[in-house]
Amino acid sequence: MHKLFLLLFLTSILAISCNKEGDLTINQPPKTFFSLDEINLSGENRLNSIVSLSWYGTDPDGYVVGYELSYDKQNWFFTTSQDSIFRFSILGGSDTVDIELFVRAIDNNQLVDPNPARLVIPLRNTPPVISFSDKLTIPHEVNLVATTEWSATDLDGDETITQVYLSLDNKRWVQISRTNRTISIVPSDPKASDSTNALIYYGTSSQPAANQLEGLILNDSNRLFIKTIDQAGAESKIDSTTSFYLKGKTHDVLVIGGLAAADQSYQQILSAINLNHDFLNFAANNGEKQPKIWNITLKLQLSFYNKLFLYSDESLFDNSFSGVKGMILEFAAASLQDYANKGGKYFISTSFTHATNIEGFAGVLPIASLSTKNYGTARFFRDSVAFSNLPNFPDINPSGFVLIGVPVFNIDSADTEVLYEANLSERRPTEPWTDTKIVASGRRVNGQLNQVFFSVQLWELNGNQQNLEDLFDQILNVEFN
Repeated sequence: MHKLFLLLFLTSILAISCNKEGDLTINQPPKTFFSLDEINLSGENRLNSIVSLSWYGTDPDGYVVGYELSYDKQNWFFTTSQDSIFRFSILGGSDTVDIELFVRAIDNNQLVDPNPARLVIPLRNTPPVISFSDKLTIPHEVNLVATTEWSATDLDGDETITQVYLSLDNKRWVQISRTNRTISIVPSDPKASDSTNALIYYGTSSQPAANQLEGLILNDSNRLFIKTIDQAGAESKIDSTTSFYLKGKTHDVLVIGGLAAADQSYQQILSAINLNHDFLNFAANNGEKQPKIWNITLKLQLSFYNKLFLYSDESLFDNSFSGVKGMILEFAAASLQDYANKGGKYFISTSFTHATNIEGFAGVLPIASLSTKNYGTARFFRDSVAFSNLPNFPDINPSGFVLIGVPVFNIDSADTEVLYEANLSERRPTEPWTDTKIVASGRRVNGQLNQVFFSVQLWELNGNQQNLEDLFDQILNVEFN
């Protein structure tokens, strides 16, 4: 009996051992599936190169710990994810391609599905799209510089855009930068009587690109065209700006008007001193002709001129591109600084109220701060004068009226000098003004004035018209030469 029991026991142990050994030898591999069995698309209905896919695996005697993906069943990439967004590449020569993708599951015993799931993905390259900005448009008329920007997209991924081309009036196409999307074009010969090449500037750069556009017509209408190409060779539709009239350069002096009431007076003075000049009207139609990006467009416009006369006041203008409201001097400050640094000479006449914030241009212009006293009480009476200690700078004074609230300021004596002070009074002529009386200052380079700033409206100081004309002649025709 004991022998029989022992035999049965040993037989059971052996059977159990065999079963366990058999279990190990017949461990089942996992199986893998794409969520889609197939993608039946063709022609125009094919997918673009960005595709979202998912997959899963099952294991009858364990669990799945990860997956391997491959395009060729040779090179595999491990992941624990069950979905991903793929960006496939469609190379040049065809706008369609069928991509094979394989996936295989791996179980907890590191057993790999010997029959990976396979999915054929039919792709069609989508042409890129490019257009000029609706916000930074080129005005109907521009002086020397036309500034705009463009944007481009591609459903296959913006990084697939490989080339961007620009053309004037659909003539010879020139490849331009893909990354610098704000561009300005200026004539290579600003005084050309017919057509000339156009230089291309990117962003705020002061150096033109190597390529030039052909066929820019000065003092006539022009139009910019743009297109782009992706890595598969697909070309976008062509976009273009509206037609714009580009004025060329006539003289070496630029006058910028920012105060309509003063236009006629200054034109008479400049004519009297025989100063031929080009004119930019920044006050007309609520500043319609002002640059939308000042530190690009104005900077390039100023680069064509040796001398600048600018007049304005404290009026605020809206910049339709940036949404910022400001004075002309605030918008122009950075360009004026660049202009002076490169040897340009400027003469400015403006005015402020006591509450004007000058932080945007203090220091850039030869002015440090405004008077701390309420100069709304400062009067410039008819028999008073603005005087200078410099030779050949005549006295000037108002005619027939009293200037109220004359702006006075302080300077930084380190690099700035006083050009004019005024005999101002309080509310009555017998009450002298007790604060700073500076109304004009300047800076020099190699002993010659190259920056002149007046905080008063000079056209109103015409009590002696000849003296006023002599002042303009001294600054623009003598000092600035």
